[in-house]
Amino acid sequence: MKDIYYEVIGEGFPIVLLHGNDENHHVFDELVSHLKKDYQCICIDTRYHGLSVKKGTMSYTQFCKDVQDVITELNIDEYDVIGFSDGGITSLLLSSDQRLKHMIVIGANVRVSGLKFIFRLYNWLMLFCLLPFSIYNKKMRIKWRLINMMEFMEEISKETLNQISIPTLIIAGENDLIKQEETEYIHHNIKYSAMKIIKNGTHFVLKENFNETYQNIKMFLDICHKEED
Repeated sequence: MKDIYYEVIGEGFPIVLLHGNDENHHVFDELVSHLKKDYQCICIDTRYHGLSVKKGTMSYTQFCKDVQDVITELNIDEYDVIGFSDGGITSLLLSSDQRLKHMIVIGANVRVSGLKFIFRLYNWLMLFCLLPFSIYNKKMRIKWRLINMMEFMEEISKETLNQISIPTLIIAGENDLIKQEETEYIHHNIKYSAMKIIKNGTHFVLKENFNETYQNIKMFLDICHKEED
């Protein structure tokens, strides 16, 4: 796809990696350096991020459609997904894709109320401060819209979570900006899910608690694929 930038690294069962808000695929560089030995990593820059197009609809639903289009372009019949933060929200929406077989969701919420108050306050301050600059600066306008998307996200319903029937690993930091009860809510409503709370971890467990987070990711993937052999 000329609009959506992605890189394919490694060989093996395909895994799509989806980054968070205002990031790009490089957030997964260390993880990919380990996974590429056993899996084919498809690292995507979400629309309005990185090297992907900066136009079109800005929504999690559109991001989900973009991922499905990439998978179709690559002629992939089956794949897994690892989604961090906003990428985790997109991953949950992808669960209806029959080609998706296993899912890892890191630091995601399904309701705006799942964000801790201090982070929501930060978002509102950023929206207020960025507003005058967004009028004439395209980069600031995109940043304002991305924060706005988080604050006015459409809730992923309990019914939608209940319909997810693929093995799912849910990871969050003990001190995440996502409320722990939100992480538990997601876990309790996805029937074939496991939850791991990284002790002393923040939202950025992929960086600050990489070894423990990686071990949990690798163990989950290896168990899933071993059971299918």
